[in-house]
Amino acid sequence: MTLSQARRNQLIIAGISTVLLSILWAVGDLPRSMYFALVPVIVALWIPAVLAHKQREGSRSWNAFFALLGIAVVAVVVRAVWLVGRG
Repeated sequence: MTLSQARRNQLIIAGISTVLLSILWAVGDLPRSMYFALVPVIVALWIPAVLAHKQREGSRSWNAFFALLGIAVVAVVVRAVWLVGRG
């Protein structure tokens, strides 16, 4: 996969995820702390797309950073969906 294909795929994923999280933010009945947590999550979705050239390098430190960023995003989204489903 070339850099432009990877960046395009990440931009598509970030765009769709941003729209879905915005809908969750608008529709969901979340605690106040989760509303503040969704903003950094939306920003974090765009970081891999902007730094696609760093992913292409394949260094362990950048891969670890992107992995931890992904885990944090998934954790917050799962928590928000769980809170909406519980309520």
